[in-house]
Amino acid sequence: MEQTWCGACYEGADVTERCYLHIGAPKTGTTYLQHALHRNRSRLKSAGVLYPRVAGNAHHTSVWDLRSMWEQREFGKDVRGHWDEAVRRVREWDGTTAVMSSELFVYAEPDECARALAAFDDVEVHVIYTARDLVRQAPAVWQERIKNQYTLEYDDFLTDLVGRSRTSMAKGFWKAQDASTALRRWSQGLPPEHVHVVTTPPAGSAPAVLWERFVSVLGLEGGEYDADAPAANTSMSVTAAEVLRRYNIRHGQSLTPLQYRRRVVASGLLEVLAEGVADTSKLGLSPAHERALVARGKAIGDAIRHRGYDVVGSLDELAPEAAGRLSKASAQGKQPGGVAADEVADALLDVVDLMLRSKLSRRSGKRPPQ
Repeated sequence: MEQTWCGACYEGADVTERCYLHIGAPKTGTTYLQHALHRNRSRLKSAGVLYPRVAGNAHHTSVWDLRSMWEQREFGKDVRGHWDEAVRRVREWDGTTAVMSSELFVYAEPDECARALAAFDDVEVHVIYTARDLVRQAPAVWQERIKNQYTLEYDDFLTDLVGRSRTSMAKGFWKAQDASTALRRWSQGLPPEHVHVVTTPPAGSAPAVLWERFVSVLGLEGGEYDADAPAANTSMSVTAAEVLRRYNIRHGQSLTPLQYRRRVVASGLLEVLAEGVADTSKLGLSPAHERALVARGKAIGDAIRHRGYDVVGSLDELAPEAAGRLSKASAQGKQPGGVAADEVADALLDVVDLMLRSKLSRRSGKRPPQ
């Protein structure tokens, strides 16, 4: 049932204990929502809502444990038992509602989804999926994959994405971003009204709009909570992303995922690239890629509508070309394949300069000179 967001959607509902599993998708404001949930733990508890604390601000380690992916350690920490601990905390909560959040849930296989949905005994389980239009998602996900050691060129990724999807990047994209297929795995045994699709508001909207939509599913008024959260997942320019992709080819392939997180992520290299490279360009799409993604987004919206899932926001936001703003944005975009060798060299010099200034500032206790 599609609806425009109207505040507390469950006002006046009964007090049956419920657990909401926010399963993603990645790059739909999940990190922002997780920071906000973490920031408001005490206030949420006062309202009868538990955001169980296991490790960090989200439940990524619980998902790794659920899926027996124990090698995916959080900077060397053993994650065994984290899923059972999260489930135990939900079962023992004496309030009315619990919510867990990790965009990694969306990658679970059907048997893993079934096991998760059945883990809470008599607690009524709901699933929340946050959805964003594919024209914004395709560039964002490619860049995020590059930040995680991948090397596929941007244009090759897009061509495969709208084609046969043979590469692991394209397959992974659709496994997470095709809401209709993801929710088929995650809706096993659930009535459609227990499956909630929260659409991400258009570009330029205040972040609090997404928060208000999300917590309305929990029966809460978003304005009663602190929705301010630090900026997360800083976007890189086209040149910076291409520099990182080439670094991954030259050095990243010899590293394990844990080594890469330590050497690249924990060291702050992503922030240095985002800040130090003198380029403000953003990834664009060709008209053909854009048309194909818009068509796929419409098909996904139609499938969601047909199944009768609860929609908070509007499925029209998954096909934003209706607002007439995408073609111009895509035409102004830049392609990583067009980054020249001298641009890469200049970017590397900018990065070296920023790192040297940062090192000097740490010694003197002052901010790096601009």
